[in-house]
Amino acid sequence: MNAVAKVTARLCSAQILNRYVLVPPENYFRLGGKAISTLGVSSRLGESLGPQALPTDFATLIYATSGNTRRRLTGEEVNQYMPWLPGDLSHSPYCVDKNGQLELIRVDLGGSPQHVARKTTQASLDRLDVPQISELAAATRFQVVVLTTSEEKAKAISKALVACGCTDAVRVHIAVIPRLSFLLLRAN
Repeated sequence: MNAVAKVTARLCSAQILNRYVLVPPENYFRLGGKAISTLGVSSRLGESLGPQALPTDFATLIYATSGNTRRRLTGEEVNQYMPWLPGDLSHSPYCVDKNGQLELIRVDLGGSPQHVARKTTQASLDRLDVPQISELAAATRFQVVVLTTSEEKAKAISKALVACGCTDAVRVHIAVIPRLSFLLLRAN
């Protein structure tokens, strides 16, 4: 750990990385000014993540790396894996598991269970309008994953999803990421 701390401190000093507070005392890193100019990428890649992007990326990372059975698709991989997906639907996080099952990730950002259920239902229906996703769903190779903070909230979301009829159209899996609550509390 000491060696990692020294290396990241040097990379920050050299403006290769920028350091931002995740949940004290933990940090996360983005590209620094020197890396951005060397790579010729957007300066936005060096800015801190916003109040929705940070918990979404954090929860998706924890979910994708738990169990080592799935990986998050990058934006480029989403376009390669699903070139038929309309652009406005390609910006959400997606994972794919070792069997090729596609997962749309929805993160509970602190809304009511009914709000999360409505948003999840709408996201599901929007994607089911795409014939290829509809085919994947019919073959049980597509599901929506809702990431939330507690078992109690997961149960409430599950009940609200049934009331919305979401689970009739597509499989929905709800996973609990307890550490997500720290980021949501920080944002408020």
